[in-house]
Amino acid sequence: MTCAVDDNGSSSSDGAASSDDEVVTPGAGGAAGTVDSNFKSRRDMLLEYVKNVQPDYMERFVQKAPSQVVDAMRQTVTNMLGTLPPQFFDIHVSTVAENLAQLMYSVMMTGYMFRNAQYRMELQQSLAQAALPEAVSSSITSDSRYAPGTQKTRVSGEVVRWRDNEGPERVDAVEYIELLEAEVEELRKQLERRGQGRNDLLEYLKSLQPQNIQELTTSAGEDALEAMNTFVARLIGVADPTQIKRAATQTTAAELARILYWLMVVGYSIRNIEVRYDMERVLGMPAKLAELPPGENV
Repeated sequence: MTCAVDDNGSSSSDGAASSDDEVVTPGAGGAAGTVDSNFKSRRDMLLEYVKNVQPDYMERFVQKAPSQVVDAMRQTVTNMLGTLPPQFFDIHVSTVAENLAQLMYSVMMTGYMFRNAQYRMELQQSLAQAALPEAVSSSITSDSRYAPGTQKTRVSGEVVRWRDNEGPERVDAVEYIELLEAEVEELRKQLERRGQGRNDLLEYLKSLQPQNIQELTTSAGEDALEAMNTFVARLIGVADPTQIKRAATQTTAAELARILYWLMVVGYSIRNIEVRYDMERVLGMPAKLAELPPGENV
């Protein structure tokens, strides 16, 4: 397969930040301060990322990203290309560059969708976890020899917990025991799901209505879409729109699977960079280098 992995294949340029990207930092007493000359817009950061990210970042992604995300990506690629072992079957894929570019864009958007779905799923889990102390029914059991729950009628006193940046916090001992029971029960359920080969992220996506799934991708901004198109153009290595309709390309199924996985990782990371950038703007923090490791959590 003919793929350009350097910057020469890119069809977009960084360009100067528009006037809308200008940031004025608050000064003393609310007055406007000076504009940081090193400021990078979100567009600049995304374009810098897709122009420089290399395939070896996939290894870092596997090490840092949640296992359910890695497994979901692998399952998606396998479902697209099949499960025949490459050491026994030499499968080649031939198409024109235009079709390949459309496939690449779609796969990147899938990675973007995975990150959005993960955000929502983790938020729902956090909200459910926060409500556990009030909804605990003492139903935990990790050993069939014991009845559910624990005897707490003679338990009294308080437990001291240390909260970050806030200091010690006193919690009723019975409430604290119920909280621990609920957390252990949730961990037990997670282990059961993993033992059954279930993937929480994929199960979450399956539970969504079509319109909800569409929302996970339609939220992508113009900067993210431009970054995706720039990365696809970099890999295809064909900048002329007339040539992309005619240029033939061929690769093995194993190499195509590797490329598709890379595309999914980059799409996932584009959403990561978007969120981190917006958070830094809200907090008044300077934008960091765009080379965000794909597995880094925001």
